[in-house]
Amino acid sequence: MASYHFSVKCGNHNGRKTSAINHLNYINREGRFKNFDQKNNDKQTNECIYKKNFLPAWAKDSARKFWSNAEKFERVNACVYKELEFNLVNELPLQENLKIINNLLKTEPMNKFYYSLVVHDKQKSAITGIRNLHCHLMFCERENDGIERDAKTFFKRYNSKNPASGGAKKSIMLNDRKIGKQTIKNLRDEYAKIVNKILKENNIEQTISSKSLKEQHEEAIKKGDLLKAKILDREPERHLGRKLSKDVNLKKDLLEIRSFNEILSKLNSQKGKNVSPNRYTALQVDNILKNFSQELTKKMNKLQKDLEKMYPKVISEERAKIMAVDIVTKGKYKKFRELIAKINKDNNDDINKQYAINLKQDIVNYLSKPEVKMYISKIVNGILEKNLPIKNNYNKLNSNLNKMRLQLHTIGKLRKATGKQIKVDKGKNITYEVKAKDNLSTGGAGDTNYKVNNAKILAEAFAGNSSMRNLVARIADNEYDEFKDNIAVNKADRLVQETDNALNL
Repeated sequence: MASYHFSVKCGNHNGRKTSAINHLNYINREGRFKNFDQKNNDKQTNECIYKKNFLPAWAKDSARKFWSNAEKFERVNACVYKELEFNLVNELPLQENLKIINNLLKTEPMNKFYYSLVVHDKQKSAITGIRNLHCHLMFCERENDGIERDAKTFFKRYNSKNPASGGAKKSIMLNDRKIGKQTIKNLRDEYAKIVNKILKENNIEQTISSKSLKEQHEEAIKKGDLLKAKILDREPERHLGRKLSKDVNLKKDLLEIRSFNEILSKLNSQKGKNVSPNRYTALQVDNILKNFSQELTKKMNKLQKDLEKMYPKVISEERAKIMAVDIVTKGKYKKFRELIAKINKDNNDDINKQYAINLKQDIVNYLSKPEVKMYISKIVNGILEKNLPIKNNYNKLNSNLNKMRLQLHTIGKLRKATGKQIKVDKGKNITYEVKAKDNLSTGGAGDTNYKVNNAKILAEAFAGNSSMRNLVARIADNEYDEFKDNIAVNKADRLVQETDNALNL
C-alpha cells in the first residue's frame, strides 16, 4: 500500500559538523556498515538496489572525494549536507519509482544541488515485517552555477562581486526563516503530487496526501464524511527507527495506525468505484469552471506578453513606405525627420528650419519621378512579402487571444448560473450527471478537457439552455429524478406563492 513519508534532515548536531563520509557509508552500506543488512535482516544481504551521484567536475565522479572535501573545507558551524528521506511505492517496479525520484530532482530548489542518492529495498522492515522501499537523497546546499572551481574554492564564502573568485553560493531556500518552512512544505506537496501521478499512470487507485492529519480531519468534517473523520482523528504516525522498533507497545500502536490507513484507502477506492465519473454537485461544477478560468487567464497573460514582444516586428504598409523612402533617398528622408524633431523642440532654430525646407524640396522633387515611385513600390512589396509570415502569425495569435476573452466572458456567465444552482441545492444531497451516450466530450474521466466540457454542459443546463437540459440527469439522494434548472425551480416557487396568495383571499 502506498504511504506518505517525507523528511528533511540536516547534517549537523548542536552547531557541530557531523561526518558526511560516515553518513555516505551508512546509506551505501559501506565501511563499518558493510554487513549491516546481515546483522539486522536474516533474509537479506544487500538492500541497496540503486545508486546515483551528481557531482562537480573536480570530484571526478567520486562521492567519497566530494563529501570528504565538504567536511574538510566547510566552515566549522556549517551544515555539511542535508538529506531527503522518502517512501517509494512497493507495488511498482524500480523504473517507475525512479520517475518519482527524477521528477522530484527537477523541482525548485533540488534542481540546483549536487547530490548522492541511494534506493533501499528492505524486504523485511523492522516494524511491519513487510517490504519497505525508500530513497535517501543526500545533497549539498551550495548551488551549481556552472563556474568551474577546485575543491577548496568551491566551499569558500561566496563572492557576490566576483563569483568566480569565491565559493559556490549557499542556497537560503531551506534555511531562511521566512521562506525555509514554505520551501519544505512545497517539496512535501510536490512529492505527493508526483507519487499520485505515477500511481494513476499505473492504474493504482490509492493516493497519498502531504496534508497533516488535522487538516485532513477538518476537510472530512466539512464534506460530512464522518467515518473518514473518525479514522483521521488520531495521533500521527511516529518514525521509530531500529532501536525504538524493539519497543513492543510502540510497534503495536504503529501497526494499528497503519491498519486504519489501509481501511481508509479501501473506503476511498470503493467510493471512486460507486460514483460515476460524469457525476458532479453544482459546487464541483463551479470549482471546475473556476480552475479552468484561472488557467485560461494565465494563458491569456502569457499570450498578451508574446504579442507585445512580436508587435514591433510586424511591419504595416505605412512603415514599409517609410523604410522604402529611406532606402531610395539614401538616408535623406530619415535625416529630414530628425531635423523636424529638433525644430519642434527648439522653435527658434532658424538655421535648421531653412535647411529642412531645402532638404524637403530635394526629397519631394526626387520622389516625384515615375521611375523612383516604381522603385519604392517594388521595395514596399518586397518588405511586406518578407514580413507576411510574422504578420500572419501575429494575427493568428491575436485571434486566439480574442477567442479566449470571449470564452472567459462565457465562463463568467456560466458561473453566475451555477452560483444560483448552488443556492437552490444547499443542504440537499443532489448531484448531476452528463449522460454518456450524448456526451460529446472526448478523453477519460481524469482528463481536464473532459471535466471542463461536462462542467460547461451542466452549467448551460443550470442557465436554462433547453438543449443542454436533455443531456443532464439529476440525482437526489442517489435516486434519479427529473432535472429542473434553477430558473424552472424559481418559476415553480413563484406559482406556488401566487396560488397561496389567491387562496388566502
